[in-house]
Amino acid sequence: MDEQTQITPPLGLREMEWFGKQVPGGFFIYHAGAEMDLVYVNRATLRIFGCETEEQFRSLTGWTFPGMIHPADRERVLRSIDTQIAAGRNENMDYVEYRILRADGEERWVDDYGHCAELDGRDGVFYVFLWDITERRRERERQFRVEMDLEREKHANEIKSSFLFNISHDIRTPMNAIVGFSELARRHINEPERLTDYLDKVAQSSRELLSLIDDVLEMSKIEYGRIELKAEPCSLREQLEMVTDLFRAQIEEKNLALEEHVELPEDNVLADAHRFRRVMSNLMSNAVKFTPAGGKIGLSARQKQASDSGYVRYEFSVSDTGVGMSEEFMKRMYEAFEREQSSTRAGTIGTGLGLSITKNLLNIMGGSITVRSKKGEGTVFTVDLPLKLANYLSPATSSETVTEDFRAKGEHRILLVEDIEINRMLAETILEDAGFLVESVPDGCDAVDAISSHPLWYYDLVLMDIQMPVMNGYEATRAIRALGRQDTASLPIIALSANARDEDKIESFQSGMNNHIAKPFDVAHLISTVNEHIAKREDGESASAKS
Repeated sequence: MDEQTQITPPLGLREMEWFGKQVPGGFFIYHAGAEMDLVYVNRATLRIFGCETEEQFRSLTGWTFPGMIHPADRERVLRSIDTQIAAGRNENMDYVEYRILRADGEERWVDDYGHCAELDGRDGVFYVFLWDITERRRERERQFRVEMDLEREKHANEIKSSFLFNISHDIRTPMNAIVGFSELARRHINEPERLTDYLDKVAQSSRELLSLIDDVLEMSKIEYGRIELKAEPCSLREQLEMVTDLFRAQIEEKNLALEEHVELPEDNVLADAHRFRRVMSNLMSNAVKFTPAGGKIGLSARQKQASDSGYVRYEFSVSDTGVGMSEEFMKRMYEAFEREQSSTRAGTIGTGLGLSITKNLLNIMGGSITVRSKKGEGTVFTVDLPLKLANYLSPATSSETVTEDFRAKGEHRILLVEDIEINRMLAETILEDAGFLVESVPDGCDAVDAISSHPLWYYDLVLMDIQMPVMNGYEATRAIRALGRQDTASLPIIALSANARDEDKIESFQSGMNNHIAKPFDVAHLISTVNEHIAKREDGESASAKS
């Protein structure tokens, strides 16, 4: 075999073969029929695929054009070529980019310029120019990431600049009132009615200033991970009453109607009462702030679902007939410092941190928030929050037995991978109450290390968070599957994540996970899913042992 791969081509293709020897890149010819079998490839094509001989290339590709394409890209590429040729543009030329798998297993990117032609009365053929563009594509992706980072940094700086402008104005507003009315109070020290009015305005402005400062400090704690939740017995009814009492004077002053529908049992729950009030106060504050005089505000609360493990799911809603929000703003309303209108135009004081704080606190507490809003008609915020009953006794101390379906089916060890401490504690408690042995790590890297450092079959299942700081759940799962141990191929890995979109679930399965459970999760569903996957693994091992 000479420098070029030699075959016996049909009559009329020799000129193309000669041309293939001259081009610096890959060049190949294939039939346009259903099989798309290859007719000719030049030496450069073999090099692109990491093959030294034609026989090696035949084994790798099946000697067909579809066999040259990465399986994940094959359908897209063939459809694109058919579409381009059918459109009749560029004189039957087509262009596609796709991945290939080299003989050594490496994944590379190529671009493909093809032309469909009829030769010597035979079936049509495609002749194709091929170049390896992996490095060029990586550079393009790197440049894109740099541009995106610069754009994000620019956007962040714009937000911070806007924040500094707004906060300086919003701090000066109550400060101006405090200084001004304090001076007036000093001048009218012997006029009780005036003095009382001025001091009331000083007190109100002081509270507004303190609220601004609290928002900034709370957001700082959240960003630096310094929020620690305190789970203490409290009455949700009492907490909501405290929230409404806080705003009652403002509601009456603006002549707003407050409709309350609180349908909660008397049971106390374990919760961080201060943070719960903070969430509800932020929502109530916005409702009062952005609802014009004579409008209506609603507060509702109900128990949605209870489980045998002692956890109850609650729903809280705050509604108003205020100015509403645009669809564009709702896409970014949970970002720090975002405000649809500056306080100088809207006549309201605020940092643009309230909704961001609310969203982050609920994430830490294991809850979620949704919104419906329309410009000029009003807004409804709905909070979903799972909390544990304060008087619940664990199976170890309770005289009542928990439903068998919500208990561990035997002694099984679970590796819990979760970076947020409060979420980790919650999942640990639920799983241990159900009878599982639980070991926890805060990151995907630690999960890979934990499995690597323990004997075969040590863990029966892994519950994997997705968004973690060093190694995310997808990367950790792929790394675990790639360990090459006898036990990791069948080890059940279940995503336990706030990422709940269909795309997130698909990516979980593609990374090698066995299931995907979205937060906030149903306790009964979590336990039954864990039991189901452990049982499947054990059944599979038994079947393998028998065979």
